[in-house]
Amino acid sequence: MEVVKHDGPGRLGVIRLDPPVQTPALAGVDFTLSPFNSFFHPKDFSEYDFNLAPSIPISYYTPDEVIKKALKRLWDVDYSKFNAFYFPALKRDKYHEELFRIIEENEFEAIYIGNSKIMIRDYRGFVKTIRELRERFPNAVLITDLEPFFYPLAVYLGIDAFDVRSLKIYEFEGLGFTQFSPIVWDSPNDPVEFAKNVIKLVKVAIQEGKLRYLVENFLPTAMNAGILRIADRENMDYLEKYTPVHDKTVVFISDHSMTRPEVFRWRSRVLERFKPPQGIDLLLILPCSAKKPYSRSRSHALYRKAMKDALGNKLYRVHELIITSPYGVVPREWEWLAKYDIVVTGHWSEWEVKFAGELLAETLERYPDIPIVAHVEGGYREAVKLAMELTGRDVIFTAGESTTSRESLEKLRKTLAEFDLREVDKAHRRYRFYENVRKVFDFYFGLGAGEAVLPDNAQIVGSKMLRLIVNNSQTGTFQEGVISVTPFGMQRIYDELRAYWVEVDFEIRGDVFSAGVESADDKIRPNDWVGVVRDERIVAVGRAVLSGEEMVRAKKGIAVKVKKRAKG
Repeated sequence: MEVVKHDGPGRLGVIRLDPPVQTPALAGVDFTLSPFNSFFHPKDFSEYDFNLAPSIPISYYTPDEVIKKALKRLWDVDYSKFNAFYFPALKRDKYHEELFRIIEENEFEAIYIGNSKIMIRDYRGFVKTIRELRERFPNAVLITDLEPFFYPLAVYLGIDAFDVRSLKIYEFEGLGFTQFSPIVWDSPNDPVEFAKNVIKLVKVAIQEGKLRYLVENFLPTAMNAGILRIADRENMDYLEKYTPVHDKTVVFISDHSMTRPEVFRWRSRVLERFKPPQGIDLLLILPCSAKKPYSRSRSHALYRKAMKDALGNKLYRVHELIITSPYGVVPREWEWLAKYDIVVTGHWSEWEVKFAGELLAETLERYPDIPIVAHVEGGYREAVKLAMELTGRDVIFTAGESTTSRESLEKLRKTLAEFDLREVDKAHRRYRFYENVRKVFDFYFGLGAGEAVLPDNAQIVGSKMLRLIVNNSQTGTFQEGVISVTPFGMQRIYDELRAYWVEVDFEIRGDVFSAGVESADDKIRPNDWVGVVRDERIVAVGRAVLSGEEMVRAKKGIAVKVKKRAKG
């Protein structure tokens, strides 16, 4: 199993059969399985792609004494001719570890997860079992038996293939699935064909980076919704680890969207990777806008005009934070990175107010004791008020019922004009310009990365596509929040932060495969820029296909798609 593309733990993969099979797939349609749970097997194993090893039927709620007897018998099986293991998921998951050892010792290529139709009613058990198998055996094909309306969610959590034999029961009874599953239809409708179409849809969603969007549109049962809630609220680190870092717009469509991995990641990076610029005399808090980036919206153009009219060049002494849902707080320098689409109604839920207010409160701890002006209304205002209560700081509100009304904008202008801000010289304007670039690199690599690729003695060349030059060598590029980094720039980041590295012990000639990865930074996420290190030297930079942890555990497939190799 080789991973081609991640979208959360869900993945497009390739099984090197003849011909190769792309997952997610259907077992029994895209590839075959030997007779399920049987001690009888075909004489010629080559007839089958996966040969399911003999097993003992253990139900999800089997008592301890029976499980212990079954495990003893499983250790006595000769697994030498089998490449697929039947994993009986158990409520008493303390016995899973022994099953894991059987899988590891015999290096199975596929794991058939039994008892899924019972386990799926135990939300925590379902998520935990898939998570443990996916993290422990990244190259194994995980197969199970579920109805098609569970496919998007199951793939999102880490399942690779689905056994379709049970779907024959619906066909036998003259029933078929609909797009409103689990409603079944009493008219001719081939359940297997329906399953094939769902798999096609899931593949397209992963390819376009929209699997989570599909999952949220495919929540027809309490089990679907309950499992997703447990995954989001109790296993967010698992989901985030495999969720790619990309510049595509994230679509928020429901309350489930508010707990997406991207929201969790954004909050973490605001707290860990954002530091206000120096020389700031005033903090201005503004609302978000439907148009992204905010600065290109009509409302933010009006705010900027009011600031310019009131302060002139002294506006460089003002720092701006944008309040938004669901990301909470967006520093102005990161507006290029906050690509999302959400229904804007002006009505904020209690959760949205709490999330934004608490994040703003934590962010304010990094600012000196300077005046705070908030030009917000509605839910935005409630979030700011909560932050002020939590921090004990004062704020001046300047907006009425509409932030863009003539009266509100005039009040903003007059309020700003009352502050005695320091004069701004050329050096400070240059510093703020550089900070706009630096902080984007900080977002991707950590605090200090921006300073590493763009120190004070660096040059910026260009107008739209900015080239960053240090000592006559390019460290990277910046264009509207989109960055690239050169081997020289990555070396400077590595020397400063020891971040986003993948260690190898061979000469780089092409892409880096997982089998050659010695170690990797745990912070790496799919699609991150990473540096390939050999003997403390960056020999190449590229895009991660896998997370850092997965690169080390996996044995097959590409870990890093190399973009540039170092010279010499």
